[in-house]
Amino acid sequence: MPHAAPPASRTAVHHAHQAERIRAQLANFWGKPIKGLPRGMDLLQAMHLTATGRDVDYAPEALGLYLTMCSNFADAYRTSDVWVAPGGMADRISRHPFLTSDTVVSGNLEDVAPARDGLAYFPTPIRLDDHHPLGGIAWHMEGTGDDLALAVETITTTKLLPTRLPQLLADSLQLPRAPYCPNGIITLYEGVLSGYSNVNLFGAPSPATTLALLLAFWDLRRPTPASNGLDDEHAADEDIVSVPQYTSTGTKNTGRSRKNKNSQRPARKRRIRIIHEPVHTPATDTQAGPAPDASGPTWKDDTLRWEVSAKTQNRCPNPRQHRAIIEAGGECKPVRVRVKEHVNGPKGRDVDPRRTVRIVPDRP
Repeated sequence: MPHAAPPASRTAVHHAHQAERIRAQLANFWGKPIKGLPRGMDLLQAMHLTATGRDVDYAPEALGLYLTMCSNFADAYRTSDVWVAPGGMADRISRHPFLTSDTVVSGNLEDVAPARDGLAYFPTPIRLDDHHPLGGIAWHMEGTGDDLALAVETITTTKLLPTRLPQLLADSLQLPRAPYCPNGIITLYEGVLSGYSNVNLFGAPSPATTLALLLAFWDLRRPTPASNGLDDEHAADEDIVSVPQYTSTGTKNTGRSRKNKNSQRPARKRRIRIIHEPVHTPATDTQAGPAPDASGPTWKDDTLRWEVSAKTQNRCPNPRQHRAIIEAGGECKPVRVRVKEHVNGPKGRDVDPRRTVRIVPDRP
C-alpha cells in the first residue's frame, strides 16, 4: 500500500497562490482590451516585427492573426491546468537529454501532453546560457490529429525585458503591470516550427530550445494523471491545493445584492498541482560524504523492461544528415511513422507493469 502524502507545506501553498496569480494575470494580459485591442497585442506585434523585420503597415493581414492568437491564449489560460514545479526541476530540465542532444523525437504530442492547455510555474527559474531566467512555461493545443497546432510561451520577469531592448522600443512597448511576462512564443503546425520573438532582444530561447524545454518538463513531470483524478498509486507524488481564483482585481466575494451581505457567495477555487521532488534527487549537503560503494546496485543494474503500446510518432526523414541540413538553413519536415508494439529495456529482465525506467531503493 502506498503511503499517503503529507499535507502541503506553507511554502508549497504560497507557490500555488503565486502560480494562480500568474495564470490570471496572463489571461487578462492577452484578453483584456485597451481601446478595443487586447493588452498583449502590442507585445505580440513587437515580437513578430523584430523577428521578421516586416512592417505591419505592409502586412495588414497580420492584424487578424495577432487578434486570433491573443484570443486563443486568453481562452487557454482561463482553462489551463496549473503545475508548481519542485525546486530541483529547473536544473534537471537544463541538463535533460532533450536540451543536450542534437535531435529530439517528440512522438505523438496528444499522447504525451499532460493537458491540452497548461502552465508550469518554476519557483527556482530555469537558466539557460545568457537568456533571461524562465519562471514559467505555458502551452496551448488546438485541433487534433494532423490538424493539431501547438503554441508555447516562455515566461520571465517583466522588469528584465527592457534591459536588452532598444531604448525607443523599450519606452513604447506596453508591458503587463505584473511580475511576469511572456518573452517568447513559438508555434508548431504540420511539422513546421515557427518563432515570434527575437532571441537576442527578448532574451528568449530559440524555437527548437523552447520546444525541448516543454518536452523535458512533460518527461520529468510526476505523476502521470489518471483519467478521473489521481489514483492511489500517484497520490503520494503530487499535492492538489485549492486556492481562490484570482481576477484582475484579486479575489473577492461576489454579492447577489449589496443590501443583503449574507447573500454573498465565496470566491471560486482553482486546483493547483504541486509536483514532489523525485526520490532519486540527491540531498543537499555541504560536507563531502564517504565515497559511494562501487559494488552496490546501480540504476542500470536495477532497470527493468517496460512495455510500449502501438502508436504513431513524428520522425525526421533524414536522421543522419539532420544536423547538417539545419545548420545549412534547410528544413526537415517530420514524417508520420507507425511504431509497433514492443518492449524496451535490457533483455532478460522482468517487465515492470508501472512502466518505470529506473528502480531506485527507498532512501533512509
